[in-house]
Formats: sequence, C-alpha cells, structure tokens
Amino acid sequence: RGDDDDPRGTGETRGQSPARRPRDVVGYYVETGQDYSAWSRNFNMHFGYFRWGVNPLVLERMLDEMSRQVLLRLELDLDRENRLLDMGCGLGASARFAAGEFAGLRIDGITVVPWQVEQARRMAAADGLDGSIRFVQGDYTAAPFAGGAYDGVYAVESACHAAGYDKEGFVREAARLVKAGGRLVLADGFLKGTRKMTPALRWCLDTVCRNWALETFGEIGCFTDCLKRNGFEVLQVEGVSWRIAPSVMHIPWETTRFLVKELFKTRLRLNRVRWGHIVACVLAPIIGMARSRFGYYLITARKTE
Repeated sequence: RGDDDDPRGTGETRGQSPARRPRDVVGYYVETGQDYSAWSRNFNMHFGYFRWGVNPLVLERMLDEMSRQVLLRLELDLDRENRLLDMGCGLGASARFAAGEFAGLRIDGITVVPWQVEQARRMAAADGLDGSIRFVQGDYTAAPFAGGAYDGVYAVESACHAAGYDKEGFVREAARLVKAGGRLVLADGFLKGTRKMTPALRWCLDTVCRNWALETFGEIGCFTDCLKRNGFEVLQVEGVSWRIAPSVMHIPWETTRFLVKELFKTRLRLNRVRWGHIVACVLAPIIGMARSRFGYYLITARKTE
C-alpha cells in the first residue's frame, strides 16, 4: 500500500506498536471514572450517533443511539435467545441499553478495571437487569470464556486500548469467542494511514493517546487486514465522523460545566490524571477535524471459519 506502510512517517511498519508509554488503563479509569458522569448520567463512555429524528441538543439520546446502531449491525435473530459479549464494557451502559431495548439477550461484559465491574453490577441490578447481564473482570485479549460461545461480539470505543495499529490481540480474541457466522461490530476512531502529520497535529494526537491511556489509535487499513487474517469477512467499513460531530459539539459546554462544579467542590485541585483527561477531551475535536488523517468508523465483520 505504498506510503500507508508507514502511517506515522517514522519508519514503523504496519501493525507495529509505536514507542510510546500510555498511562496505565486501570489507573486512568479509577481516577477518572466518576468524572464520566459529567458526560452521561448513564455512564455512556463514548461519542453519540446522530440520525434524523434524534435531537442533537440532547446528548444522552445520541449516546444511546450509538449503542443502538452497533447492536442493529449485529443482525441478531430476536426470535431466539442470543449471547453477546461486550469487549471493554466500561460501566456497562451499552449492555444495559441492549438488555433493556432488545428481548432475549444474554450479555457478558468484560473490563480490566475492578471498580468498573462493581459499579456496573450495581447499576444493572438497580435497573432490574442483573439476570440478563454478567460483568467479569479480565483482559479482553485473554478472556476467561469458552471459544465460540457468542452469537455476536461488539466494542464501543474500547478496541483502541489494545496494542498496535492493527489491534491484533483484540481481533484474535474476538475471532476465538464469536461463533462461525457470528458478527463483530465496533465503533471507534482510527488513523487513516497518512504518512506525515504536522508537528501540531502529532502533538495533539500523542497528548490525547497518553492521557486517554492509549498506546495508539488503530490504523484503519491495518485493522481491516488484521480482521481478514483472523478469519473475518469485512462486511462494511462506514465512515461516520459527521454523525458523531453533533455529540462532539457538546464537549466545550460539558467541560465548562464540569470545571465550574469542580471549582466549587475542590477549587480545581485535580490530580494529573484527571487534568490530563480534560486536556484530551478538549483536544479530541481538533484531531477529529483533521479528516484526511483521522476518522470515526463503524466496522462490521462476520466470522467465516
């Protein structure tokens, strides 16, 4: 693929991890977990999806709509029970939405963060959904589940935490866990494989990755190639950057509102991890505007082997 073989223009090969030390994922979410309530009362930890009929002024509706769009692309047979896996479930917002909206689902969620498991279980029980959702602590690249156990697997802005441009560990485990004929659907941001970036954009990207506990965002070509070599047929790669833009527009207001509250509560005595999270949130729209370098995608693949 020519210049795309070196997406950063630094001599790295496709799929190879960049030389960067991200923040510890567990530590990051322990420190910032409650801060996500400023973004979503249901602890949706992702961007929203806009379509006609969804009010762009109501952030929570768009956040739920993203979960709905991911689930619809699994194309489940709702006349029977389906077992789903949420890889990187966070506080379980997408799983709770799915269990509440779609009948006959049995959902497992896995997260490496112990605090998230405990909180997710409490919220599912409060919604009366603990009988249909199970949350487990573990690494989604080495999950404690039987192979071929799931009719569908999905990930909403969590695959980005896996290593490398191709997210090989995530993809390999998803391929092991989903049944033949089952689907993997994910929503996430990806690099577009451009060879060079301006120093300012590179600084923004590195700062966001470091403060959101990412080694790197995936590179879209590397990722789809990885899907294919792990037994997936790539059905659809949808660039949906414009559909998440209305939710991104909420960042300045929600960030300002959060800081005002923290000013009264703590006089803005936030630790380095929490400040870094705020900085990353502010910089994220700048990266998103670099449309030739970065995009947000909904990716649908089917296990063929």
